[in-house]
Parts: sequence; C-alpha cells; structure tokens
Amino acid sequence: MPGMLKRLFLTVLFLSGTMLHAQLSNYQGGDGSLIEEGIKLHDQGKYKEAIAKYNAALLIDKNNLHALAEKAYSQTELQDYKAAISTCKKALKIKTNDTEALKLVYTTYGNALDLSGNPKVAVKIYDKGLKEHPNFYSLNYNKGVTLSGMGDWDAAIDAFQLSAQARPSHSSSYLALGRMLVMKNQNIPALLSYLRFHAIEPDSRRAKENFKFVQELVFSNVKKTGENAISISLPSQSLEEMGKNDKTENSFRSIELILSMQSALDLGENQENMTDVERFEKKLTSMFSMISETKQGSSGFYWEFLAPYFAELHSNNYESVLAHLVFSNQEDEKVNTWLSENENRVRSFYEWSSGYKWR
Repeated sequence: MPGMLKRLFLTVLFLSGTMLHAQLSNYQGGDGSLIEEGIKLHDQGKYKEAIAKYNAALLIDKNNLHALAEKAYSQTELQDYKAAISTCKKALKIKTNDTEALKLVYTTYGNALDLSGNPKVAVKIYDKGLKEHPNFYSLNYNKGVTLSGMGDWDAAIDAFQLSAQARPSHSSSYLALGRMLVMKNQNIPALLSYLRFHAIEPDSRRAKENFKFVQELVFSNVKKTGENAISISLPSQSLEEMGKNDKTENSFRSIELILSMQSALDLGENQENMTDVERFEKKLTSMFSMISETKQGSSGFYWEFLAPYFAELHSNNYESVLAHLVFSNQEDEKVNTWLSENENRVRSFYEWSSGYKWR
C-alpha cells in the first residue's frame, strides 16, 4: 500500500510543480533574460536546453540563486536527482536575503531526495527548511507527500493540515487530505476536504477524476441489499462515539448518520423528479445546516478550520453553486446550462470564497 500511495501523491506533487516554478520566476539576478529564456524552455519540456541557459547565467554570476534554483528544478524534471541535490547544496551555501527563493530551493532539495529513494533524509531537509521558514506551505505539503509514501499517514495528515492553513487556496493540500482521511475511515472530514478542493479547482482533470470519490463517500455507508431493503453501516469508530456524551475531537458522527440516511432515501425512493445534482445539493444543505448548528463546542482541525467555511457558505445559500461546480466536469448539459444562466451567482460565490477570513 505505501508504494502505491506514494505514486498517487507524487502525481499530485508534480501537478503543483508549475506553481513553484511561477513563484521562482519573480526573482531575478545576474542575467535575468537568460533565466527567462531557460524558464520558457523548461515549460516546453526542453530541460537540457533550459539548464544550458541557467549555466550561462551562472557564468556571469556563479552565486545567482535564482539560476541555481531553476537549474535544480529542471534537473529534477530530468530525473537527474543526484545533480539536482548537488545544485541545491550549492544554492544553500550562498548568503542571501532572498528568503522566497531559498524556500523553494529547500522544496526542490527535499523532492530530489525523496524521488532518489532517500525519504528519511528528505524529511530532515523539509524540517530544516521549515525551521528557517516556518509555515511555508510548500515545504509542509511536500513533507506530507514524502511521509505518506513512507506509510506515516498520521504525520502526513498533520503536514497537509499545516499546508492548508498556511495557504487555504492550495487545492492539492485538500485533495491529499481527502485521500488520506478516506483510508482512515474519517468520511465527513474527507468529504469536506474534497468539497473544498472542488470549490478551488472545479474543472480540472484531477477534479473530473475525483468526482467518483466524492460520490463514493456520499454513499459509503449505504448498500442496497434487496429490492426493498437498504442497510446503513457506519465505521466502527463512529458507532463507538455514539455512546459518548462528550464530543470527540474531529467527530462528525451525527452528521455522518444523517448523510447516510439521506443517501439511503435516494436509493429507496422514487425521486425521478430530481436530478443527481439537485439530490446532491439537498445533501449539502442538510449537512452544512447541521454543521452550523453543532459546531459550537466541537474541536479539531476540521471543526475549527473547515467547518466554519461551510457554515458561512450555508448562511449565504451557496449550496446550489457548489453542487453544480462539483458536477461541472461531468459533461452534463443541464449542469452547464445552469452555470451559464447563473453566472452572476457563481461569480458572487467566488468573490465570497476568495474573501473568506480563515480562522
């Protein structure tokens, strides 16, 4: 399982690589034109040609941190991890106030170590980078990727949570959280993580692939056992929590039960007058309403960080927008028509979401 899981997360990792690349392009020094030419070549997949441009910039200024950072990134894409590690070591010896570029050098350094089969050393590099640059989202995110590949799921979840808190708009952090939480049978936290991912990134290839996982979570506890028989089976920890009077950290047991009951109704009742997206919206409304009513006194990352976002979403009646965004990649003509006809409502949702004050 850890090996397969690692491959899954490494796919996510490289999809976020271009964002790091874009950040680096803001930092110039030495012959900036050569570096920009290298970046263009890198973006075309011409990594060797890009490295040649960075080397030319380094002949002008051997301590050009930006050129070294870009060179290491291209070397990593070439899978020349030994060279990338060497370049990162050179970069970290340079005395500089360019903290943003250094953060990204640490990220590339850790990635190269992990991909070359040295995950434990990679974690040490991420930790060293975080010691110098606390709460940098990319270091925590990539640390989580490495930890997940090592099978240390709890530590990986902690790292992904820190990444999401440091940059709430980082969609990959929520996608990674969802994947990990599903394996720990934490269905509602996983679903909330996935929903936040789809709110940020609704029309990507990843969103299209993840749609099925959202649907699996919605019906995860429900099974049709006969023509007129449906069973509901909650995870064991949820059942254990049912008998407790005190609230367990990150417990969503009552919400999971209500969601399961609604999903059972979908399987058992004739609801031909409702579309799939309308039924999904109904579930979201019920779930977010209950979150709003029960979040007081509840504790844990998902109650304290994600739940308030969805509670406020509910107070603004944005469930219909979110539901259609989740379904927007399913090539459903009715969904696309709704999104076109409600363009102002969708824009209002994104204005609210981007301006939301994370706690």
